Amino acid sequence: MTVVGTHDAHSPRPRSKRVLDGDRRLLLITYHFPPSREVGAVRWQQFAKFAAERGWAIDVVTLDPADLPTSDGAAFAELPASVHTYGVSDPRLPLDRFVQGAIALRRRLLARRDTGGQAISSGRAPARPPSLGVGELKSPFHSPRDALRAFHAWRSYVRVRTWSARAAEVGYRLLQAGRYRAVVTCGPPHLVHEAGRTLHHRTGVPLIVDMRDPWSLVTRIQEEMASPLTLHWARRHERRVVESATLVVTNTEESRGAMQAAYPSARERVISILNGYDDDPVPASDHGRCFVIGYAGSIYLDRDPRPLFRAVAATIAERGLGPDQLRLEFIGVQPAVEAALLQMGAEEQIGAYVVVHPARPRADALRFLARATMLVSLPLVSLSPEADTSIPAKIFEYARFEAWLLALANPGSATARLLQGTGADVVPPHDVEAIAAAIRARYAAFASGARPGRLRLPERLSRRTQAHRLFDEIERRLPAPRHESPR
Repeated sequence: MTVVGTHDAHSPRPRSKRVLDGDRRLLLITYHFPPSREVGAVRWQQFAKFAAERGWAIDVVTLDPADLPTSDGAAFAELPASVHTYGVSDPRLPLDRFVQGAIALRRRLLARRDTGGQAISSGRAPARPPSLGVGELKSPFHSPRDALRAFHAWRSYVRVRTWSARAAEVGYRLLQAGRYRAVVTCGPPHLVHEAGRTLHHRTGVPLIVDMRDPWSLVTRIQEEMASPLTLHWARRHERRVVESATLVVTNTEESRGAMQAAYPSARERVISILNGYDDDPVPASDHGRCFVIGYAGSIYLDRDPRPLFRAVAATIAERGLGPDQLRLEFIGVQPAVEAALLQMGAEEQIGAYVVVHPARPRADALRFLARATMLVSLPLVSLSPEADTSIPAKIFEYARFEAWLLALANPGSATARLLQGTGADVVPPHDVEAIAAAIRARYAAFASGARPGRLRLPERLSRRTQAHRLFDEIERRLPAPRHESPR
């Protein structure tokens, strides 16, 4: 792959003459893109391949790789030669250093209090929930905790908007240097769409907005930033972005319906393009004698594994299984979550059956998935099943492997509707007995010599089909290219 430049907003490199042909060129602004290992990087990493097949070239303004904690060089190397990346740094704000110092000081004081014999006699206070529903948000003046949430919401807003402004400046210089048919933005973080809106108004280049997750229509917000301010900023920016966009792309039909209801005047401009499953080759199945229940990737906001642990414990106890017969394995979870999972296993008395692997290169993760007999998708807590409009991207990843799929999802959710008739086990996320029944049935089949096959997903749900639908829409809606000399 040709890398035109990795630099900050103030020093974009000159581009080659070939890059200036904009008849089939898009400018993509996204915080997550290879070599990032974040799941948010995969959508346009894969779409870029199909764009190249159709003759589209893409310049990508993204996070500077120097700011990534870990990187995936293999994913970066697989990008088409027609993809050029421009890194924008995301330096810590001076305020961040103050906040991190305050947090560290608080932890030291708490540790000193506990070791000094002054621990609270009734035990530690219950842990805060990972998120709050939008109906639970309260004014910053309601309590000190609500004031702190508002502060963290403001701090996050300033940081992301600062990066987006820097990305917009790089994008503007690229637009000045050559022709592009459209600016595409992909979030979260959703303020990248504001960068696209700015560029649209400065240059007149059409804007295409791709939302991997809901923005103002989110049903829950991370507890640390669960403030009405978060929703206020989201609604204000989303309204302006939607008004400016030639096309708004959601990633499920349910999200599309919600956006169309929220913005009736934009109804015809809102479409849905699923992530879809890839048809790239994967490692051959490597099912051994042990029934491995696998989960790969981060455990996101409010995905609760406790019912799964209890169902596994019930299955083990009922059948008298040893760790060489059934295991629950995780790979790539966050370091803080790793300790919590191991503790959860100990609390449910299945500690010897729980294995947590650290984050590994993608090739190793694929081999992990190929070893799993059953792959599990954890639930996303929502205000109601009907409000659950998201489909975990890992559902499509799992579909590529010969493994039984256990999806913990509410009836009526987007995930449950997607998996109807596919052969997946879809059970309510907090029904321990139903989860255990699904595991018992699959284990009994495995012990009798049966082996799982792939999910029966139709071709229309492949990433290839979804990508071509996207580029069909882009080509249909964009104005014809203007043949003129670059500015």
